[in-house]
Amino acid sequence: MNMPDGNGPSPLLEYIMASVALISIALLVIEYAFPLSEAATGEIYAVDLAICIAFAADFSYALHKSASRSSYLKGHWVDLAASVPAYFFVFFESITVFGIVLRSLRLIRFLRFLAVIARIRRSKGIGAVGYAKPGTKLGGALTISIAIAAFYALFRESISSVPYGAYVLETLASVAIVSGALALAELIIIIASPRIDAQETRHSFEQAIRVFFVGMAAVAVVSFVFKELLILAFSLGVFGLILSYSLSPMISNFISWIYIALKKVYIVGDSVKIGGTRGIVTKVGYFTTTLLEIGDESSYWSVTGRILTIPNSMVLSAIVATYGTRKSPVRVGSITFDLAYESNLEEVRQIMIKSVQDYMRSDIESMIKHCEENNCEERFREVIKAGPRVIFEPSSTWIQATVLYPCLPSKIVRSVSDLTEIILREFNARPEVVKFPATRSR
Repeated sequence: MNMPDGNGPSPLLEYIMASVALISIALLVIEYAFPLSEAATGEIYAVDLAICIAFAADFSYALHKSASRSSYLKGHWVDLAASVPAYFFVFFESITVFGIVLRSLRLIRFLRFLAVIARIRRSKGIGAVGYAKPGTKLGGALTISIAIAAFYALFRESISSVPYGAYVLETLASVAIVSGALALAELIIIIASPRIDAQETRHSFEQAIRVFFVGMAAVAVVSFVFKELLILAFSLGVFGLILSYSLSPMISNFISWIYIALKKVYIVGDSVKIGGTRGIVTKVGYFTTTLLEIGDESSYWSVTGRILTIPNSMVLSAIVATYGTRKSPVRVGSITFDLAYESNLEEVRQIMIKSVQDYMRSDIESMIKHCEENNCEERFREVIKAGPRVIFEPSSTWIQATVLYPCLPSKIVRSVSDLTEIILREFNARPEVVKFPATRSR
């Protein structure tokens, strides 16, 4: 746990305490939910007592080191409650006469479960296993599943005796199954995701794991609630008919997400054009794709500042163009100058090519390396290795000199501005070679 002065225990100690708390929860559930021999129960109480002593020692040490003990007690009293051994509740239940008091003691005992869960959440141990976001999700899902399991074990007999109690228990069990599946999915993500280097692969893996475990949990819940196969088949048929009409757009978008993830049509960071929409992909969700809008060629593909959300199903019905991906790490830029017919075109060609080569040398090496690492199409490698080339196009009054050059997608706008300035400066330094039209219409 964190202390006000910032001198908290090491992450290893926090992880150990969180693990001990999980063991405590498991022992309490086993002791209450399953019939055990007197010797086995005594052993569980002994282990639980040792764990509570460790909790109490940890709490006392943190209280001693805290700057303000009263403030620490107000914020961490739940840690003190987690230090109360299970035998304390069993002892008082054994001398209780009135049922209402017994039920209140069960409530206190349930609070003991919650106190231990809070002790786990307060620990950095779970979050330290992986990066912050999956660690937080794991802690939340684990908290919900353990809390419901404890409540189910403690109050199952009392709830089942009231009207509609069976439905309440089935609902609690269903929520526990789903939250447990989510916790297991997040645990797998925490363990496996750091081993995946590619960001797009890691993102797709995390989403696929969550969908798989939630789907398995849904099947388990359905089989748990609908015990009769005939009722289940009929219900699935009716609900399937309803869902096919009411949720067809969502189903289509979800299937499109599977297609996008498997075929890698685009990934986060790609510049894409989907139909008439251009943008940089910032998120690929289960149903929608989020884009940071960019303008067209007339605005040099600059960011407009608007966030666009489009349905994934557009991928199946519209043309998708990608710019600057792991498959295509190159864009072709172009700059055109209007020159007089008296210009030395061969010298003009050399000036333009040399200016571009000097400017793009480091970027060319970067693009070639990227292509080799990501197995790009051979055509893209040829474009990069060919380098800049100049095209002359005659008109009635002047000649248009256009230089085409490979460029990084992120640098296309800046390169047009920089190279225009560089080439124009070289042209003006060679007036005997490069001549401009006499008119101002250039």
